[in-house]
Amino acid sequence: MSEETLYDLRCYVSNCFNHREAMVTEPKSGYMMLSQLMKEEYDLDNNDVDEVVSEIEDFVSKFIKEHSPKFTDNDK
Repeated sequence: MSEETLYDLRCYVSNCFNHREAMVTEPKSGYMMLSQLMKEEYDLDNNDVDEVVSEIEDFVSKFIKEHSPKFTDNDK
């Protein structure tokens, strides 16, 4: 059983998307780094990665649709 907290995991995941140093020497997308973290560090598989990526994309899309002025009905 791991001693890592949810906060620790959130930091690791966040680091996948804040990887400025890695971009200089070995360019990888945030998705690639997240996939590597999930598979190599936590023994998850491609299906797990695909599910998480789908949920991230769905969440961001919904957030934009709900909060962006481009989608707000201003004709009230």
